[in-house]
Amino acid sequence: LGDIIDDYDAIYIGIGCYKSNELGIPGEDADGMVNALENLYNSTRGIPVPRLKGARVVIIGGGFTAIDCTRTSVRQGAAEVTLVYRRDLKDMPAADEAHEAIEEGARLIFQAAPVRIVTDARDKITGVEFQRMKLGAPDEKGRRRPEPMPGTEFVVECDTVLAAIGQGPELSWIESEPEEIRAGLEVDRRGNLVAEEHIFRTNVPKIFVSGDVRTGSATVVEAIGEARRASY
Repeated sequence: LGDIIDDYDAIYIGIGCYKSNELGIPGEDADGMVNALENLYNSTRGIPVPRLKGARVVIIGGGFTAIDCTRTSVRQGAAEVTLVYRRDLKDMPAADEAHEAIEEGARLIFQAAPVRIVTDARDKITGVEFQRMKLGAPDEKGRRRPEPMPGTEFVVECDTVLAAIGQGPELSWIESEPEEIRAGLEVDRRGNLVAEEHIFRTNVPKIFVSGDVRTGSATVVEAIGEARRASY
């Protein structure tokens, strides 16, 4: 941005959320972890994913990426497909497709969260250890918060794991910008760029931000809507 800001009247940033969130548990760098977004990208291009053929697959998450990975894994020829979500069905963002995933042959487990990735001596995945969750007080969105239940751990055996617990924007480039830009581009606690809600202006004159990079990952329709308003 520092190289071009003097040449333009306005710069619009709409880079979306293409960085997968990490589980933050031991073993998630083991042999057998598959990037959920990369998997879907290849699958939608018609490219076979050899790692899924005949595999025992665990998908962690409850959103549209998770359910897409679940149904795609079945269609890619996985031997077993298990989706595990930390809340219950009614709080699952992709709940409307849950029964369709089951009909295709997937297994769904609710109210369980991953504790660690289980590996063998060669650091290959052999399973995922989960802990049962109980639903506590509602959060800001009205969904009851999942709370761990000690002593309820169990292992789902598998050799391939896809973590689909959301995406965020890749913002490491900000550190290489000039000080006046770096200081003005504010990042909120969720890791998104901050801009005024109606005109999408940042604290840096000329720089505007909208779409998923501002709101967090949402739908294509919402991103297009923000882009139209920003252009106006």
